[in-house]
Amino acid sequence: MNNIWKYSLVLAFSIIADQLIKGTAQSLLLEQNSTAAFLGPLSFARLLNPNLIFGIKISALGDYQNLICHLIDLLLIFWILKKIVYYRNRGPIIGWGYTLWLMGVFTSWLDRVSHGYTLDYLSLGKFSFSLGDIYTVLGLVIIFWFELIKIKMRKS
Repeated sequence: MNNIWKYSLVLAFSIIADQLIKGTAQSLLLEQNSTAAFLGPLSFARLLNPNLIFGIKISALGDYQNLICHLIDLLLIFWILKKIVYYRNRGPIIGWGYTLWLMGVFTSWLDRVSHGYTLDYLSLGKFSFSLGDIYTVLGLVIIFWFELIKIKMRKS
């Protein structure tokens, strides 16, 4: 099976999983900005996040932060798709990294389009996040890791 089909299937199922877990958390917690203990310090949450990944806020962006995030997500989707097509057979592991990153960016964009902000449904201390945030971090770690390996191989 061509890597692009594998990436597409994983992308589709992961986005569906994110949306289902998000819907479950939203239905379990009736009040906005509420949390319920799940596993120790990790809890289900019902939080509206107009900010960046993990609820990080950049004060300099002011009221435009959500709009800027929306536009950046949209641009990243097309750029990442181009990268996935490029790496599909050249570097499948880096392709998986870009696929994970795309999952995170796409779920964030989908939330911002349909709700006006992202819906975070997991909370760990002061940080709120969703599977999309985890996908983004894992994807970027894979990409940077393998890019560093390529750089080291070129030097030796």
